[in-house]
Amino acid sequence: MLKLRSGRCKGGTMDISALNDSGKPVEWWFLYKVPHLTKSAQETAATGHEYVYYDPVAADVQRSPQTLLSGKSALDRTIASVMKARSATTGYLFYNDEFPKSVHKKDNGELGHTKGMIAFDTDSKTGFWLLHSWPKYVDPANKDDPALNFGQTYLCLTISLDTANQIAQQMAQYQQPQVYDATNLKSTAATADLFALTKPINVNAKGGTSTIRCNTLNNKQEFRVIAKNRDWGKDFWNDLVGPELGIDMDVETWIRGKNVIPPVLDSDGIHKTFDIKYIDLSRLGAPWAWPETRDHAKWGITTSDDWVCVGDMNRMISQEKRGGGTIALQDRTLWEALSQTDLLVVPPGHTLEEARQLIQATHRTPEGQPGQVSKKVPLKKSVTPKKKTK
Repeated sequence: MLKLRSGRCKGGTMDISALNDSGKPVEWWFLYKVPHLTKSAQETAATGHEYVYYDPVAADVQRSPQTLLSGKSALDRTIASVMKARSATTGYLFYNDEFPKSVHKKDNGELGHTKGMIAFDTDSKTGFWLLHSWPKYVDPANKDDPALNFGQTYLCLTISLDTANQIAQQMAQYQQPQVYDATNLKSTAATADLFALTKPINVNAKGGTSTIRCNTLNNKQEFRVIAKNRDWGKDFWNDLVGPELGIDMDVETWIRGKNVIPPVLDSDGIHKTFDIKYIDLSRLGAPWAWPETRDHAKWGITTSDDWVCVGDMNRMISQEKRGGGTIALQDRTLWEALSQTDLLVVPPGHTLEEARQLIQATHRTPEGQPGQVSKKVPLKKSVTPKKKTK
C-alpha cells in the first residue's frame, strides 16, 4: 500500500495526490468515460456519466460503481481535494484549448490543443497532473457536464513539485497550453516554471519536439511525456509517438472531414500507426460499445510491449499546427484491457491483419484522395478478441 496522504497534515502541510473512487491516495489512475447512448442504439442506455476505472492497486480495469460529477468518482474527489483546500501553500492551474462558459473569453487557436490540470503544495512538495480530452473542463463556476455525447479519457499522476515544474517547463515550449484559472502561483523558485505558464506563451517558439522521462511520486511508475509545438508541422502520432516508442500503434482520436491523415509509414520507415474504428467495453464489464464517431478520446496502445498513451492530440492535418502531447507508460493490465476494446472492425471471414490492410487501403475519400474513410467500406464489428502481434 502506498504511503501517500491526502488532506491536512501536522503543521498545516497539505499532501497532494491522485485519489481513487474511495477517496484514497494512489500513485496514478486511468478513467474512460462512456458517451451518452440511447437504448435504441444499445441494449443498456448510458447517461454519459458512466466510466471504467483502473489504478495500480485495483485488480483489473472494470466499470466503476460511481458516475462522473456525482462527487464520488476518482475525478471528482481528486479535483475537489485541491479546490476545497484552505492552505496558502496549495495551488493549481487549469488549461484547456476551449474555454469553459464561465471564462467569457475567445479561444486562442494558436495555443496548444491541450487539456488538463496541475496541482501542487509548496510545503509538502507534492502534486498531481491530470491530462484529459474533455473540452471546456474543468469549469469551477459550473457543475454541469459540457459534453455528454462523446467518450473521453483521463489520466492522473501523483508527482513531486519538482516534476510538476519540469513538466511545466516542457509545456511552455511545446504543448503551449491556454491557462484560464490559477491560484497561489507566485513567482518564486519553488513554482517558477508553473508560474510562467500563466504568462503569455511564445507561439513562435522554434519548431521541435521533446520527450522527458519522469516518475510518479514514490517512483512506482516511470512515464514519458512526449510533446511537439505548433511549428514542428508533422503528424504527432505517426511521426513522433510511434517512432519514439519504436512499435506499431493503434490510436483512437477525433477524426473528421478532409483533415484526416491516412495511415502511412512512420518517419522511421518501419512502424505504422492505425486508427481505431470501434470501442467496445463489454469485456471490461461495461455493456456499451460505440464507433469512433462518438468518441472524443485521444489514446493509443502499442501492438506489443504494453505501452499505453493518453494525450490531447488528434490524428488530423489541422493538428499539425497545434502544440500538444501525450503521457506514455507501461502497464500490462491496462494495456491488455484496452487491447480488448480497440477493435479495428474486422469484416466477417477476415483476419485482423487483413482488416488493417483494408482500412489502410480505404482510408481515403471516394475520389481517391487522402481524407475520410469511404462510406462504401462494408466493415462490421468483429466477434473475435483482438490478438497482439509482434
